[in-house]
Amino acid sequence: MSVEARGGWWGRALRVDLSSKEVYVEELKLDFLRKFVGGSGFGVKWLYELTKPRMDPLSPENWLIMAAGPLTGSRVYGASRITITSKSPLTGTVFDSTCGGFFPLFFKRAGFDALLIHGSSEEPVYIHVYDDGADVLSARDLWGLKVSEVIRELRSRHGFKCSAIAIGPAGENLVKIASIMGDNGHASGRGGLGAVMGSKKLKAVVASGTKRVEEAHPEKLDQLLENMNVRITWNPYLGGALKNLGTSALLTVINDWGLLPTMNFSKSIFEGAERISAEELNSKLTVGRRGCYNCPIVCKRATRTAKASGDGPEYESVVNLGSMLMVDDLEGLAEMNYLCNELGLDTISMGGTLACLLELIEMEAVRADVKWGEVDKLKKLIIDTAYRRGLGGDLAEGSKRLATKHGVPEVSVTVKGLEVPAYDPRGAYGMALSYGTSYRGACHLRSWTIAFEVIGVPNLVDRFSFYEKPALVKYTQDLAALYDCLVMCKHFAVEFDEEPISLLVNAVTGVQFSKEELLMVGERVWNLARMFNLREGFTWRDDLLPPRLLRPLTEGPIAGRVPPYHDMLKAYYEVRGWSDEGKPTQETLSRLGLSGGVHG
Repeated sequence: MSVEARGGWWGRALRVDLSSKEVYVEELKLDFLRKFVGGSGFGVKWLYELTKPRMDPLSPENWLIMAAGPLTGSRVYGASRITITSKSPLTGTVFDSTCGGFFPLFFKRAGFDALLIHGSSEEPVYIHVYDDGADVLSARDLWGLKVSEVIRELRSRHGFKCSAIAIGPAGENLVKIASIMGDNGHASGRGGLGAVMGSKKLKAVVASGTKRVEEAHPEKLDQLLENMNVRITWNPYLGGALKNLGTSALLTVINDWGLLPTMNFSKSIFEGAERISAEELNSKLTVGRRGCYNCPIVCKRATRTAKASGDGPEYESVVNLGSMLMVDDLEGLAEMNYLCNELGLDTISMGGTLACLLELIEMEAVRADVKWGEVDKLKKLIIDTAYRRGLGGDLAEGSKRLATKHGVPEVSVTVKGLEVPAYDPRGAYGMALSYGTSYRGACHLRSWTIAFEVIGVPNLVDRFSFYEKPALVKYTQDLAALYDCLVMCKHFAVEFDEEPISLLVNAVTGVQFSKEELLMVGERVWNLARMFNLREGFTWRDDLLPPRLLRPLTEGPIAGRVPPYHDMLKAYYEVRGWSDEGKPTQETLSRLGLSGGVHG
C-alpha cells in the first residue's frame, strides 16, 4: 500500500538548489516516516545528515528545511502548522521554529511533506510551490519591501487561494534576530532564521496547493474530533482564558505570582502590568479575532491604535516589549510589535536585546540618549536594528554579542545565546530546567511547565519543588518535540497528551502508533538535536542558566528563591540516559535507533 493511500503523508519532498535554480522531487520511505513523522523530526534528521560541523549558518552550505506533518491539512484542530529548521546564526545550534496560519495548509495541499532549500541565489528570488511542483522566480521588485507588502503582492500574483511566508528588511540585512513571517502576524520568530533566508537571497515562499489531503479512517476521525471539541470547550485554559482573552490572558496572574520578567530580569513584578493586560488589550485595541486554519479557539487579536493597525501583540511580545523595557503604554507597545512584524524581527529577542542595551546605558558602558520606557526612541532603535543603522548594527547581533562587546557579558540574559522568554525561572523551577536544557537555547515552547506550575492543567505541582522536575521536564520536552513533528499547536498539549494524539494520528494515517511509540519519536528527535549541538562544540556548560537567574531577588513574591540548578541538571541527565557530561549514552542511542547518531 502506498504512503498516499494511508493518508496524512504524501511521501514526497521537494529539493531546491538556489545556486543552480534546480528543483527536484524525492520519495520518502514509510520506515523514515514512522521514525521521524514530520516537522522537526524531518528537519533535525536532515540537518544532521546534510551539514558539516562548524559550518557558517549564513553560508550557501546551510540548509533551510520546511516540513509539514501527517496532521497538517487534515481536519484535526490545531494542526495548520509547519516547522522550519536550520542552523541558527544567533546561537550556532540546531534550530527549529514553527509557524501557523494558512501557509501550512496550502503547502501541504501541493502534494509535498517537506521543502529542502540549499545554496544561495546571486539575485533576489522567491519559490512558488504548486500542485506537484515548484518554480524559482525573480524577487528583484520585492527586495526591500516590508512583510505585509510582500505577502499582499504575492497573493495578487498567484491568486487569493494561496499563502506566503516572507522576510522583511531585517532578514535581508542578515540581522541575527530576524524572523520569518507568515500571514496575520504568524511567525517563525526565534533564532534568526530570517537571516538564513536573507543570506540565500530568498525573499519568500508562496504556496498555492489545491490537492485534498486524504484521511485513512474519516469515520473514526469524526468521533475523535467530536470528543476533541468537547474537551477543548471544557478545558479552562483552551476553551476559557485563551479563547476569550488571547495568549496574554495569563499576564496579570504571572505578575501576581512574581514571575513577570521586568527591567531585564532585575525585577519579577511590574507595577504597570494592569495597563498592558489582556483585558486592556481586548477592551481598548482589539477590532477582531484571527486564527489558524480550522481552529475553534481563534486566539489571535487584530488590533488598532490611533496611529496604526496590525496583529497582536501576543503574550511574549507584551512582556518583552513591555515590562522588560518598563513600557506601560499599551498603544506604544502595540506599535512596537507592529514594527517588528513588518520589518521581520523576533519580538522576544528584540525586547531582550533592547533591555540589555538600556541597562548598559544605565551602567554608562554605552552612551546613547534613551531610557527605560521611552517608546518613541525605542521604536527608532527597532527600525535601526532592521536596517543595521548606527547603534542598530550592534543590536542586530543580539544581546550576547552586544554585552560582550562592551565588556559586561553578564548583562545579557541568554542561554546558548538565545534571549530568555517571558517567565522568570526563579519562581518556577521547572522552567529553569526547561530554559537551560533546551537544544535551541532559552525557550518556553520546548517544555512549558507553567501548565503544571501555575495553571494547574492537567494537575498542579509545587512551583518551588525540584525533586520531580527533571522527570517532568524530560516528559514535556519529549511531548513538545512530538507536537513539532506532527506539526500541532502546543497550546493543545495542556489537554491532549500522547494517548489521544496517537488515536488521531492512527485515524489520519492508517499507520498504527502506540502512545509509547509516538512519545519515543519526540525523545528520538530530542537526542538527535543534542548530538548535533555536541558535534558543534556545545557542552554541559551551555546548559547552565545565566548568573542573574541564579541570584535571588530581594523583593516580591519570589524574593530569596533560586532553584538548586546544578542538582536538578545532574538528575535531568540521569533521567535522560545521558552521561554526567550531558552526552547520550550508546545504550540510549541504541534504544532510540540512533546508533552512530546519523544512520539510525
